[in-house]
Amino acid sequence: MKLKHSSDQGIYHSTTWRYLLAILIIALLSTSAYYTLQSALSDSEATAYIVNLSGRQRMLSQHVALDAHRFHQAKLAESPLPPEAISLMKQNIIDMRTANRQLSSGILSDSMTVDLSIPMREMYFGEMNLYGRVNRYLDIAQKIQSITDNDARRTYLKRIDSVSEQLLQDLNTVVKQYQVEGEQRLEKIEDLELIVWIATLVALLLEVLLIFRPMVAIVVSAQKAQARTLENLEEMVELRTIKLEIANKKLKEIATIDPLTKLKNRLTLETDVEGLIEASEKNHVPFALSIIDVDWFKEVNDTFGHPAGDYVLKELATLMTAIIREYDHLYRAGGEEFVLVLNRVKHSEALFILEKLRKTIAQHNFNFEGSPINITVSVGLYHSSQSDLGRVQDIVRVADHALYIAKNSGRNRIQSVKPDEVRQTA
Repeated sequence: MKLKHSSDQGIYHSTTWRYLLAILIIALLSTSAYYTLQSALSDSEATAYIVNLSGRQRMLSQHVALDAHRFHQAKLAESPLPPEAISLMKQNIIDMRTANRQLSSGILSDSMTVDLSIPMREMYFGEMNLYGRVNRYLDIAQKIQSITDNDARRTYLKRIDSVSEQLLQDLNTVVKQYQVEGEQRLEKIEDLELIVWIATLVALLLEVLLIFRPMVAIVVSAQKAQARTLENLEEMVELRTIKLEIANKKLKEIATIDPLTKLKNRLTLETDVEGLIEASEKNHVPFALSIIDVDWFKEVNDTFGHPAGDYVLKELATLMTAIIREYDHLYRAGGEEFVLVLNRVKHSEALFILEKLRKTIAQHNFNFEGSPINITVSVGLYHSSQSDLGRVQDIVRVADHALYIAKNSGRNRIQSVKPDEVRQTA
């Protein structure tokens, strides 16, 4: 009996230590998996932010070029730009310079820093030298604001035009590279999940070999516990996968949808219009692009506050969405500016739709917390029948020029440029 008791004690202590060792291994494995996956998800959030920031930098490069041309045209016409336009021009330069510094250094904010990959460092500081080129591009744009001589200013504009297209392509390359790296990080997260799952199975196998075999009396209960553990692990993997799918969906929405109006943003505009141009050339189907700008929007914010301005923008999005056809597309380009793309439409039909839209807005009762707000819009229209422009930037520039004319002609009107004006503007 004494021998048996001693043997039982030995088995008990041996089994206990093995069991505690197994628990320790699983605890370390679970902790390592948790922190590894948390780190990967944090990296994914930084990737989403940096992709969005690089896309915004690409958009700002075109805004800066348009602002420079608008400034020059105003100087030639001896008609000074409104203070808010000059302020927006300066802010665009500041925002693009800040984005360039963040993207080239990897310091996105006080709490968010990423290590730039070798390809990204090469793009910013290598042969492409994107960091220096963006700064020189912005220096030229700033210089234009202080030049009084028209010929000298025209020279600087030519310099902007000469580098703008290639700069846009290179910025687009940067966006695509960030997207590729983001997808690679997501693939690593999937690999980590597989590694965690395999490591967990290995740990369970070791438990069976080193612990549960000596515990003959509790084999059945041990098998049930193992089954429950496997089920829990599968649920954890499934839950993690669902979270990743949700995160991917949110990333896509953040990158393409304006959070205030729920309209598509300018990031998708270029791709959509390129497809429309291709379809128009192939099938000879006319289309129109119009830029819609809220008149005196700054006064709304100054008088009623920014919540009122947000209310007006959301209400406008609802009104315009109800008027346009199901195969037309409405975007919020930024601030108080919208872009409406009309597909399969003649010039006269486009004018009819836009006039209906303009009247509806002018007659609509915008009422914010009991305060009526009078809202009108000015519209700049480009129609494919006016010319065969094949680049999105040229089409937007023509529509923007028409909008500029509408603004300077009294606002609350639709302006469509003539074919010879299209060629001059483009």
